[in-house]
Amino acid sequence: MRAGHGSATLTVADGTPLGGYAARTDLSSGTLAPLRVDCVSIAAGADRFLLVVAELVGVNADLAAEIRRRVDGEVWVCATHTHSGPDVGARPGGGTTPVAWLAAVADAAAEAARLAVASESECVASHLAGELAGVGSRRGADTGDRQVSVDVLRFGPAEAPVGVLVVLPVHPTVLPASSSVVSGDLAAWVREELRARLGGSPWVVVATGAAGDISTRWTRAAQTEAEGRRLAALAAEQLAALGAEPGRSWTADDGIATARATLPLPGRRDDRDRLDELRDAFATRLAGLADDDPAGRAVVTALQGVEAAAGRAGDTAAVPLELAAVRLGGLTLQGIGGEPFLSLREAAAPAVLLGYANGYAGYLPAAADFATPAYEVLISPFRPDAAGRVAGVLHELSTDPSHGG
Repeated sequence: MRAGHGSATLTVADGTPLGGYAARTDLSSGTLAPLRVDCVSIAAGADRFLLVVAELVGVNADLAAEIRRRVDGEVWVCATHTHSGPDVGARPGGGTTPVAWLAAVADAAAEAARLAVASESECVASHLAGELAGVGSRRGADTGDRQVSVDVLRFGPAEAPVGVLVVLPVHPTVLPASSSVVSGDLAAWVREELRARLGGSPWVVVATGAAGDISTRWTRAAQTEAEGRRLAALAAEQLAALGAEPGRSWTADDGIATARATLPLPGRRDDRDRLDELRDAFATRLAGLADDDPAGRAVVTALQGVEAAAGRAGDTAAVPLELAAVRLGGLTLQGIGGEPFLSLREAAAPAVLLGYANGYAGYLPAAADFATPAYEVLISPFRPDAAGRVAGVLHELSTDPSHGG
């Protein structure tokens, strides 16, 4: 098995509309660090799988298709889901990428893929699964369980890895809606901190997993770069310790088997009277909270969810959701073109689940989550049975993929 890595920058000019926050009004006014598009290539014989990870809020299906048109092999395109990048047209239910960003991101992805393939070398690989404490938690309410699961793919031996792919199920949203600087936010800071701890010159890529209901809302003490870097250092310390363990070995020497599908899911119908009741209840709750209470953020976003649901009421058109699976010997990756809740990662195990992959259709809560009318549930275009259907299709894709790529 061979593996390689390449990276390209994505320049965002001042005055660019930013994506991610409904409450944001300012255009970009500076850059903390240039955004990156990374590519990890894994090859065996004539087969090749390329994972493109872009520091964007989302990847629409048209962007994934354009990148595949330019890059040979089985290509997945994932977003880290930073809310401090350009508005690339990612919308619940699916969107269209602006022409300028379609070209710019595809150019960067093609360059990153070229570099990745050129750098491929023989290596061993392992998969490690563990827990991160104090970095993220379920953002709807502070339950006290500030711990999330994480996956690490290590390329090369534990004592001297050539590269590491981290699948982190935490929203990279430390910086607030009032921020207008361009940044990869938490995912980028974790990448920098982990690379510094590993020593040598390994490459590090941080992708976002099942982060739909996970963020730093209850673990951060402020919404600043300094606080984001503190959380990143905490994550990197734990990831470095996890990466020093033996892990579960895997190889793609027997070939790379892949499968993709577009699953049309029925749209949701919301009751307007119920939405009116929720709007009043959330407004009353917000009035009773102090300005600096983190619970206020949950209520504000819930009100935004009510408005989004009201705007969607009556529209029950099917929503296409992109799903994918790739089997790399003893390791299986699954991809969902939306924002899966963390419970879907648990359902996917031992497969490694990536969110924001190959398309963007919105939040994908589990059926049980619909009992709590939080922002993520209200803004989701899906019905409660959607996650169960998705899990079933992913299982089928994972057990009967075709060879090639």
